[in-house]
Amino acid sequence: MLFRALALGVAIAALVAAPAAAAPTLAPLKPCYVAATPISREFVVIDGLGFTPLSAVDVYVDDILQPAEGTEPRRANYDTTVRSSVGAPFVEDGERMFALRVTEHDAPANTATQLAKVTRLSVEQFPERAATNDRVRFRGRGFMFDAPIYAHYVFAGKSRRTVRIGMPSGDCGRFSVRRKQFPFKGSPRVGSWTIWFDQEAHYNPKAAVRVPLTIRVRSQIKPRRARAR
Repeated sequence: MLFRALALGVAIAALVAAPAAAAPTLAPLKPCYVAATPISREFVVIDGLGFTPLSAVDVYVDDILQPAEGTEPRRANYDTTVRSSVGAPFVEDGERMFALRVTEHDAPANTATQLAKVTRLSVEQFPERAATNDRVRFRGRGFMFDAPIYAHYVFAGKSRRTVRIGMPSGDCGRFSVRRKQFPFKGSPRVGSWTIWFDQEAHYNPKAAVRVPLTIRVRSQIKPRRARAR
């Protein structure tokens, strides 16, 4: 009887001394993700730990439930990990913060959240209209590789010149430069030009990440000289 009492006391003491289960966690996300279009968005990899084994989990982006693939819900693995992915949210312009949250479906208190940025892949010219030899500002974002940004001047399907813009900066791969709209000697040919911005030193029409800027060059009519009378 005394032995049972001692054993029970040890068991209770061990239970009281046992640490509480650690709260679920998510591995840090990338600083910034890119969204080119509503259907072309970078994937956000989910790497969670500390969830109840085999429990169904819900994934939210900005408090919007993300559907799982197929009919089965996402579930934690036997080792308490959660491995999955979702598309980054779309942003119409610029960049913003978003929240990724993973919550156990039947135990909402078991939840983990991480924050990151999303940026629209874009390039703009200011002012929008300019003479071909005017200096303009090219501004863009979403160029995430640690490599220079290039502008490829394409006319009639052929690259006529490539210009190095510079290195991207910040978490979301931004750039802002001021230079001539067409860095050519003489005037460019009349017609529709496309300036492709990417991070490849040579023009590649199949580059994975590139942004077009279309410019229509019109003929420049010189004023007539006044005739002496």
